[in-house]
Amino acid sequence: MRKVNLNSKLRSWVKANVSLKEEDRNFVTAVYAAFKRVLNNKCIQIGSYPRFTAIRPLHDLDILFFLDSWNEESHDPSDKLNELYERIEDELENPTPYDLNVSLQTHSVSVSFSQSGQEVFAVDVVPAYSYGTNEFGQDTYMVPELIKRKRGDSRRALYESLANEERTMQWIATDPRGYIEVAKNVNQANSDFRRTVKLAKAWKHACKALNDNFPLKSFHIEQIITIFFQNNNDVEIFDAIFDFFITLPGRIEYPQIRDRGDNSKFIDSYLSDLSIEERNLVIEARDHFLKRLEEISDAESIDTLFNASFYRRVSSSEEFLFDQAIPTLTDNDFSFQIKGHVQPRDGSFRRFILDLIGSISIDRKIQFRIDGTPPQVDLFKWKVRNADHSPQPRGEITDHHTKNDPEHTKYVGEHYVECFAILNNVCVAKAKQNVKLGS
Repeated sequence: MRKVNLNSKLRSWVKANVSLKEEDRNFVTAVYAAFKRVLNNKCIQIGSYPRFTAIRPLHDLDILFFLDSWNEESHDPSDKLNELYERIEDELENPTPYDLNVSLQTHSVSVSFSQSGQEVFAVDVVPAYSYGTNEFGQDTYMVPELIKRKRGDSRRALYESLANEERTMQWIATDPRGYIEVAKNVNQANSDFRRTVKLAKAWKHACKALNDNFPLKSFHIEQIITIFFQNNNDVEIFDAIFDFFITLPGRIEYPQIRDRGDNSKFIDSYLSDLSIEERNLVIEARDHFLKRLEEISDAESIDTLFNASFYRRVSSSEEFLFDQAIPTLTDNDFSFQIKGHVQPRDGSFRRFILDLIGSISIDRKIQFRIDGTPPQVDLFKWKVRNADHSPQPRGEITDHHTKNDPEHTKYVGEHYVECFAILNNVCVAKAKQNVKLGS
C-alpha cells in the first residue's frame, strides 16, 4: 500500500492497541503522588513511563529514592530502607481499589497491588546515591546493579536469593534523568519516535509470549530507535520501523550502545551471552514481520503484522526485497501484469500462455515477461519461489529477468514467480504468476 496509508494505519494501530489510555495515566499519577507524599518528594520516576515509551498493560513503576551523596567507604542503605519500609507500611494511602502488600527486599522496598491474590501492579522504591552530573546539569546516581537487569517477579526472586545466600549486591553508576531528557527532546522533535518504540516493544512482547526464550530487551530496542531518530529527526513511522527491522541482525551481533551512566559499559551487554539459537530466534521473528510487511495490502488489517511467528527460510538462496533494504510501498499508478509464455516442445506441444492457476506439466520451458507496456521505473526484479518441500528450494531475486530464462519445469508442486517494479529503491508495484506443476 502507499506509504501515506501505511503510516496512517501504523499510527492508528499504536494508538488503539498499545498507547496508554487516560485511565492508565490517571492510575500512575495517583500511585506516584501517594509515594511522593511518603517520600517527602525526595524521589523521581524512572523507566519507560517518564520517557513516553510505556505500553499497556502497565505492570510496574520504579521510583528512585534519594539518599545521601555517594561515599566509596560506606553505602549500606539497610537502616534507611528499614525506616522507609516502616514509613510506607504506616503512611502510604492506597489510592487504588486493589489490595496492597509492602515487603522489604535486600536493596529496595516493593509494594504489590493485587486482586483476588493476583498481582495487578507493582512499585519498587530503589535507593539511589547522588554521584555526579550529566551534560544537562542533572544528577546521576549509584543504584544496585541488578535493579537494571531484573523486573517484576524475577527481581523479587533475585532479592530472595541474595538474602538467602548473604551475597553482597554491587552498585553501578546510572543516569536515568539523562535518558528521560534525551527521550523528551527526541519526542518533541518527532512524535513518531514514541510510536515507533511502542510498536517495536509490542512486537517484542508478542514474540516473548510465543516463545519465552526470545531474548531481545525492551530498553535495548528503545535505544536503537532513539539513536536512529537522533540522526534522522524528520522521518516517519514507517521509515523508522523499517530501518529498525532491516538493521536488527547487525544490531545483535555484539554490544554496541554505551551506557550513559558508565561509558565503559554497554546497555546491550547481554548480547555477549546469547546463544546461536537465541540470535536465530530474533532473526526469524523479524523475518516474519518484514515478510508480512512486504505482503500486506490495502484490504488487510495492520493487525496481521503483530500475529507473532518465526519464519525459517527454506534455503540460503531464499531472498526478500528487505534483504536489499528495499521497502514495498505499492502504488496503483504503476500496476502491471506478467505472463508466462510456455515454449513449444519437439513440435508436438504448442506454445500457450499460463492462466491464473498456472497449471502445466513437467519438462516444459517458460519465459516470464511483462504484459504490454511496462511502467516507467528504474528496474524490474524477478523472484522464483519453489514449493516449500521441493527437492530444489528456491527464492532468489535477480535483476531484469528470472535466474533461468526460460525457466524449466521440473518439480511437481505449487510454485510461483514474482516481478517487482523498483523506483528510487522502493518497490512501487508487483505482479505474481502461479506455476502449478503436475505429473
